[in-house]
Amino acid sequence: MEEIEISSDTTVAATHSVFPAKIERIHLSNLSYDQFFRNFMQPNRAIVVEGIANDWECFRRWIDRSVVPPKLNVPYLKQKLANVPVPVADCGRQHYNSHEKLELPLYDFLQSWENDDTESNRNRYYLKDWHLRSECPGYEFYRTPSLFASDWLNEYLVERAADDYRFVYIGPKGTWTAFHADVFGSYSWSVNIFGLKRWYLLPPGEERKLRNSLRNLPFSVTEQTLRDAGVTFFTIEQEAGEAIFVPTGWYHQVTNVEDAISVNHNWFNGCNVATIWSNLRDALADVRREIDDCRDMDNFDEHCQVMLKASFGMDYADFLAIVLYVCDKRLASLGEDVGQVKQIDGYALGKQHIGFDVVTIRNLLHETIEKGFLDDYPDLRKAAASCLNKILSTSRAL
Repeated sequence: MEEIEISSDTTVAATHSVFPAKIERIHLSNLSYDQFFRNFMQPNRAIVVEGIANDWECFRRWIDRSVVPPKLNVPYLKQKLANVPVPVADCGRQHYNSHEKLELPLYDFLQSWENDDTESNRNRYYLKDWHLRSECPGYEFYRTPSLFASDWLNEYLVERAADDYRFVYIGPKGTWTAFHADVFGSYSWSVNIFGLKRWYLLPPGEERKLRNSLRNLPFSVTEQTLRDAGVTFFTIEQEAGEAIFVPTGWYHQVTNVEDAISVNHNWFNGCNVATIWSNLRDALADVRREIDDCRDMDNFDEHCQVMLKASFGMDYADFLAIVLYVCDKRLASLGEDVGQVKQIDGYALGKQHIGFDVVTIRNLLHETIEKGFLDDYPDLRKAAASCLNKILSTSRAL
């Protein structure tokens, strides 16, 4: 089992207040997990990591590189995968702040890639947010890169056989993803295994310059509109075999400049969990303002949580369940000689990393209880206090 570990200093690095002059590109062989943790995850800085997917099955087999130019190996994919319904975005139709969604049989979608008819919809439909890994758990077509292996969100969901945030994207040339920040304010990583993508990346806060008079953000951006608004942004050309780490709160838009395939995860961990919790509280405040005239209704607080889950994708109980699950696993390991915590894809946390996670959770729960964030939800407050007491009684975790 491969261990991921950090150095003994668990002090959280200060977030950089000055934007970097450029997004660094570093080859995987020149970047340790500890360096990535300290220099990119903690300070919330984007990076492109090269040489990341060469040994993946999808990188080697999904693409026919015996022809020029290389192309999607449709016969191989039909051999490996069943003709299941797959989620497809119609890049020719807008539905509120995203593209219209539909389902197509996988083989119909793949067949469109082999259709050279210019009148076809080949460059319109984008297979995205496909949970292929969870739908085919025995098919190990990639392994999460070690840099991204500390993943509380998918650790909890996968180990409980629930939903996950692990996706495959298959997009013909010209398909694109609208301007957005990632779900919950999470991190994301995206590894391109074929083709070329163009990213516009905005550091946190720069998106505010794009809001209109109604405080709404645009559906799409161009380099010209970004320049005209005085936005600081980065244009990244992502090639096959490269990973992009998108930090918390970095808005972005992505276009497939060529036919492109990628594997993506959304995730959070001890470096950004406080931001996720802050975003969740802000989203609840928005819900409360929306229905403030119903404040006197029975079960108002519970109704707010239902609306929060519908709009944000997570409620307080969901968030706390993840945090407490992660904490219990790490506390259990502190009494073992091995001192490791198993992660998805055959990784394990080292002792220093376990300590960092536990201290982070201790601080988050202490602030949550001290500031009364759960006072309207006594059962959740009780669960949080119980976990905090377990941490405080485990001296080795402090």
